[in-house]
Amino acid sequence: MQDKKKRQTSLIRSSLKTSTIEGSWWAVMYGMVETYFGAFFELLKYTSFEISILTTFPIFVGSVAQNLSNKIYHYLQSRKSLLVILKLLQSLLIPTIYLVGLWLNNFFIFLVFICIYFVIALSQMSPWTSWMGYLVPGRLRGRYFGNRSQIIRIATLISSLLAGTILHSYEKTEPIIGFGIIFFIGVIANLGSAYFLHSQYEPDYRVIEEDVKVSLEEKKFKLIKNFISYDSISEFSYSISGPLMIVYWIRELGFNYLEIALLINVSQILGLFSMRYWGRKVDKIGTYSIIRLCSSFISIFPIFWIIIYFLPIQFKLPSSIIIASLASLFFSGRALAMDNRMYEHMNGKNMIQLTSKRIFYRGLFIFLGALLGGIISKTELFLSLGIFDKFVIKLHFVFLFSFIIRAFVWIKFLRIREGSI
Repeated sequence: MQDKKKRQTSLIRSSLKTSTIEGSWWAVMYGMVETYFGAFFELLKYTSFEISILTTFPIFVGSVAQNLSNKIYHYLQSRKSLLVILKLLQSLLIPTIYLVGLWLNNFFIFLVFICIYFVIALSQMSPWTSWMGYLVPGRLRGRYFGNRSQIIRIATLISSLLAGTILHSYEKTEPIIGFGIIFFIGVIANLGSAYFLHSQYEPDYRVIEEDVKVSLEEKKFKLIKNFISYDSISEFSYSISGPLMIVYWIRELGFNYLEIALLINVSQILGLFSMRYWGRKVDKIGTYSIIRLCSSFISIFPIFWIIIYFLPIQFKLPSSIIIASLASLFFSGRALAMDNRMYEHMNGKNMIQLTSKRIFYRGLFIFLGALLGGIISKTELFLSLGIFDKFVIKLHFVFLFSFIIRAFVWIKFLRIREGSI
């Protein structure tokens, strides 16, 4: 029995190292593909409202459909098999999206394929969370995920910068070729991720408690219900303006693809190298304190984006990088703390079901927030009334509304030091 335990410990340690390698391959795919989905939609000449739908409605659909992964998992009785199959399907969809967007020029058909992509992508999250929840000891979660996240973000940064460079080199000739190159690299990277997932140790199906059905109305799930409520409503407030940021940068601030790449990737450096720091802080002072601190700063960033519009042109890009870097810093800390808070509430039980519910409600509220932001970006109401005459573009009203909702959510859930989320 002792030898078996030692063998499992050795396999778990090896798998944790392999998971970091796997995550790095995934990060290359993300940096090459998903980071530039918004720019791809812009290239296809969709409106800001259509881009809001393309950015968030598929996440909503994926959030609803991903719950099926729990049933498939119980059928296959293997997280590994389920995840590898999903990654292979995802790899097939990347070139499909590229070709459909290029050849058909039909918004609704294109939206269907984007939805299928996110169904497959989001269906991977619950079984992966359950798997890692077993492998990573509770006392080391903040440190391990902080270190892992930092390495993965380095891979994302490098791949995204490379993708931006490739797009810039084709920007004035054949930009669609540039997207074809980066999407192809993304496919190869995702296949690499599938390979290393297959190499990891997976515990027996019966080791982790996974009920077929879980209800948040049960008394024992009160804390996690509050957590999911906060998580969903806060994501609603962020998604009001978030999906339109790249539109704002390109159309209103006048940044080209290379400047967008610099903005996205240079701003990630501060968040990237903060992950180990946040990991230690999570283990030291707790997840709630980090969530509360980071969310307070995140609430005010939309105001800064409004201010940048009125700066002299030579200051717009440097100021944008500074603001985006600070946003990256605090979003990084919050994301790490939120994921660890979820593990605390699950306590090793029903992780697939509970994570699925979190993903579902997050996706629903992200979609509603983006839909609201898209509607505000189209309306002429404020301009016709002469309100805020200095706000010469409609996206400023989106940012202002996002700020108001973010502040309300913080006051509602996080104003006291000892929270209930």
